[in-house]
Amino acid sequence: MLKISNAAELKASIRELELKTQRQEQALKDNARSTVRSFRPVNLLKIALVNAKKIAETRDIRTTALTTLIGLGSGYITRKIVVGKSRNIFRRTLATAVQAALTKFVFKRLPGWQQQTTRLITNVKRSRRHNQSDN
Repeated sequence: MLKISNAAELKASIRELELKTQRQEQALKDNARSTVRSFRPVNLLKIALVNAKKIAETRDIRTTALTTLIGLGSGYITRKIVVGKSRNIFRRTLATAVQAALTKFVFKRLPGWQQQTTRLITNVKRSRRHNQSDN
């Protein structure tokens, strides 16, 4: 750093540092805005859709995603049906109990449902191939 020998050089140096600080603050603000934008649900969904092929190819991820969606969906629907817009504590407690029971029921039955679905999809694919080979 240069030695400052008079008031004019000091003022110029201060002004230079103030401008540098303003540029750094603006860069931080821009970075924070872009980070917040990237974590919005819509953008996360876009990223998931772009990577959907990778997700669909991995059995563990597919199973976990399906289980999660079913759990979230059943919980949301249960809460909407039982509670609605009510602020009643008893209704909310009942909704939580019904939600837990429904989730437990769904997760107990899920492996059987997945096998049935897999068989159904396999049969549909076979019949399509068979029909196409006949034509």
